[in-house]
Amino acid sequence: MQHTSKMNLICNKKWRWVALKSFGKELNPVQKSLSDALFFRNDGTFEKEMYGQLKFKGKWAFNTDSSKLDMAITEMNGQALAGMALGESHPTDSIMRLTKDTLIIAKLAYFGPKNIYGHDDWYYVKEK
Repeated sequence: MQHTSKMNLICNKKWRWVALKSFGKELNPVQKSLSDALFFRNDGTFEKEMYGQLKFKGKWAFNTDSSKLDMAITEMNGQALAGMALGESHPTDSIMRLTKDTLIIAKLAYFGPKNIYGHDDWYYVKEK
């Protein structure tokens, strides 16, 4: 899928986290009171809300082939945060699925004492 098409699918809508499939485990729903919401903008900024109380702002970008997300939080509840700038790290959150109403992000990592490479899948739906 082309970069522009993915931009049109991901931007200017609120994505609500609804389920988590941890590496090697079953899919589990997330209680709405514990879930987060993401809002991506075309200008490369995003907002994230957690637990209905914590509000983050930051910058985001696709990697070169638009298969991964790079996100850097710059602010929490109106206070600037020092941290790694966008582009200083390698994007590790792969986009497993992106449609007009579904976003699945795979958070890549090493798991367990044998350091098995895998991912947790975070399921989001477009909030109405």
